[in-house]
Amino acid sequence: MLTMKKRILLAFTIFAMFFGAGNLIFPPYLAYQAGRSILPAFIGFIMTAIGLPVLSLIAIGRAGSLKSLASRVHPAFGTAFTIAIYLAIGPCLAIPRTASTSYEMVAKALGTGRTIGVIYSIIFFAISGLMALRPEKLTKRLGRLLSPLLILLIIILLIGSVTLFDGRLTEAAGPYADVPFTTGFQEGYQTMDALAGLVFGIILSVNLKALGAEGRVARKESVLAAAGGGLLLLIVYTAIAFIGIVAEGLSEGATNGAAVLSDTAAAISGRYGRIMLALIFVIACFNTSVSLLSSCGEYFSRLVPRIGRGIWIAIFATASCIISNAGLDMIISISSPVLTVLYPAAIVLIALALVPGMETRRWTHMLSVAAALASSLVMGSGFTWLIPTAAALIIGIVLDKKCPIPMAG
Repeated sequence: MLTMKKRILLAFTIFAMFFGAGNLIFPPYLAYQAGRSILPAFIGFIMTAIGLPVLSLIAIGRAGSLKSLASRVHPAFGTAFTIAIYLAIGPCLAIPRTASTSYEMVAKALGTGRTIGVIYSIIFFAISGLMALRPEKLTKRLGRLLSPLLILLIIILLIGSVTLFDGRLTEAAGPYADVPFTTGFQEGYQTMDALAGLVFGIILSVNLKALGAEGRVARKESVLAAAGGGLLLLIVYTAIAFIGIVAEGLSEGATNGAAVLSDTAAAISGRYGRIMLALIFVIACFNTSVSLLSSCGEYFSRLVPRIGRGIWIAIFATASCIISNAGLDMIISISSPVLTVLYPAAIVLIALALVPGMETRRWTHMLSVAAALASSLVMGSGFTWLIPTAAALIIGIVLDKKCPIPMAG
């Protein structure tokens, strides 16, 4: 068993790994748009932005790895789906977003241009790539140092926002006026944390081992760490969502959460407020970049052992650096349809992993995951994928009882 001090340290590490670009920009923009519909919108958001990531860590702790979990559908699917997840939350979408989001705030604070942005992304990924080489050190570097500093800065920003709040809420805008819960639920997808949780399991296990926890103890401690990290996320999400509510009267025509936060910070303390906000973004995005680079390097070095872990990290850092210069809005617009397809299948795999006895039911996994993928691909966003997936799940359970297919050894 770990001491309470080590458990708190792990919780801060989980928080640091998850809390990056999307976690900063989506809650305030949600609150900015939701207005009086903030409560159902925020509940929907935290279900996918906190609940699913915590459950994904627990699911991976039970299954052993993302590939083992996805291979319950079929070994070939296990490899393909795992690669797709790693690429999506890695160099194709999530890692580049860490640099583009943080630089957008630096540019607003310091007035720098595109050329400096290219230099910034090179330095950003060079340093995060170097730190990613030592995953067993992340608990000390992220959990002990950077996470507490990040939370302290957010508290300062929150206190300043309270002084600006006039107590009024505006009418909800866009889809938040009609379906606030569903819209918030889908916005939680954009943080990519449920997918990230599926790959952070590797890093969590490495850090648990470094702290002396293995086997059954490690599985129990991983649940406690996931829950602790989730609680920290909830506290911070609530704080920055409140900042978004305050921004309703301060930020006109904002197109993303970065602009909402920037305008609020400027209203609090002018340029100094924007500099503090830029520091918040840099720390949060740097933490996530290091964690994702480390996770991707760990997986692909196991998938292709002849290419070392350090080389994989260098490849992904370079690719992320190039993609990051496409800009924040462009990355968000590309990520939305990709996540709409991947998330339902991931949710099904996570849910099945948490039900005792389901790990041996091949039909159930094959049919429900296939239905989730197909329906999300054809019907798009929302909850439309739930009905065909539930029907496929029932059929799969019946077939597993009547004519079971053994899992591959």
